[in-house]
Amino acid sequence: QKLLTTMLPTPEEKHKIQEATICNPYLPLGSAEQFFMMLSSISELPARLKLWIFKLDYENMEKIDSITCVSKVDFEELSHNIAKIEVDCKESWGHLKAIAKHDGPTQIKLNVLQ
Repeated sequence: QKLLTTMLPTPEEKHKIQEATICNPYLPLGSAEQFFMMLSSISELPARLKLWIFKLDYENMEKIDSITCVSKVDFEELSHNIAKIEVDCKESWGHLKAIAKHDGPTQIKLNVLQ
């Protein structure tokens, strides 16, 4: 999740790119600047990325837990994994609510069902 915050443009960076575009309208942006502007145009991007990370983590945890059930069980690790899933799941609902403000509840329901 640290990578997430370093990847996103700061408001200052976005402002500087916008100023440069206004001052030099015929000079195309570099690929990094285009990428930053694209990222900054996505509503609730941090929440979306955190949900994506949660989904990937959850799928991995399911695989690990199913392997643990077949092999010798480490109850301490299993307990830790379940607690982590619970915390991540609660946080994900908050992210989902933030995204729903922009996408609308109907679109969110469609996305969740996929």
